[in-house]
Amino acid sequence: MVLLERSLLDSDDEVRDRATFYLNILKQNQKALNSAYILNGLAVSVVGLERALHHYTIEPSEQPFDIKTVPLDTQPFAEHKVTSDVSPAARPTEKAAPPTQEIYAEQLAAVPEFAHIGPLFKSSKPVELTESETEYIVRCIKHTFPKHVVFQFDCTNTLNDQQLEEVYVQMESAEGLEVETVVPAPILKYNQPGTTYTLVQLPDDNTEVASVFSNTLKYSVKDCDPNTGEPDEEGYEDEYVLEDIELTFADHVQRVMKPNFMASWEEIGEDNELEETFALSTKTLEEAIQNIVNFLGMQPCERSDKVPEGKSSHSLFLAGVFRGGVDVLVKARLALQDTVKMQITVRSTDPEISELITSAVG
Repeated sequence: MVLLERSLLDSDDEVRDRATFYLNILKQNQKALNSAYILNGLAVSVVGLERALHHYTIEPSEQPFDIKTVPLDTQPFAEHKVTSDVSPAARPTEKAAPPTQEIYAEQLAAVPEFAHIGPLFKSSKPVELTESETEYIVRCIKHTFPKHVVFQFDCTNTLNDQQLEEVYVQMESAEGLEVETVVPAPILKYNQPGTTYTLVQLPDDNTEVASVFSNTLKYSVKDCDPNTGEPDEEGYEDEYVLEDIELTFADHVQRVMKPNFMASWEEIGEDNELEETFALSTKTLEEAIQNIVNFLGMQPCERSDKVPEGKSSHSLFLAGVFRGGVDVLVKARLALQDTVKMQITVRSTDPEISELITSAVG
């Protein structure tokens, strides 16, 4: 603290700001704050934090600002790297990275129908719903909010003798999740992408976090002159069946890195701890770990996703945040016998989420 106080007068503004931040945390003398903001670091999106604070200042509230409403920091879905053995002159122009969650958040905030659903929690990778050579190309991105999921359908019409209008996707859930709002794409001209959205409300009790949706692309068709692109005045209704979309448990969880996992584990405590034992159908520890990580959508901590060679038992540590800002930690003890046996222990700041995870794994 003495060193930090001396740094408050540093010539560099970033050094002064960091010193002020850490000094104020340490002065609180609270283990929970030290763990959350020093040992494990602040994992929120800086852009999202700035936007949330600005919104809070222009619309004053009696409630204190809640940092759990700020989206978590996320990495781009893909990184485009250039190998060092290629000269700068010979390097091709790098492709732009896919839109990040901040860009998605801005795009969705501009849709009036989504003004009431709160901050964006998580966006999935795009999923193709059609074959690449079909007349219509549709891909879906799932955007998870505290109580809703927005399904974004990016559509392309590859037929030069058709123009599609009022394009939307009719979704039906096997588990009865209800569609609240549909935002159609007004027009899809030849080879010009368009986007339609479907808003699905999630149940308040978190009972249905996984579901399979059947999807049908609905639209009005107007035949066109392939040379001029001029459409006919009259059109007709048509539809196109798409692949199913699966809403999984991982869509409700954001990965969070905990460099000091045990400190976070002790901080949450045993109040909402649940423990279950399962027999997995996998034949190796590595396969079991990969399946668990993919299913839960949580972040492996302390390199626990790597199994030392020759080991027949291993412990996996996972950390994440369930939508709504609920911290979740998982310990999975794995033992290889004929198949893999797993003892899973869950700690969370919400008892319902602890129960949800153990039941979902089962």
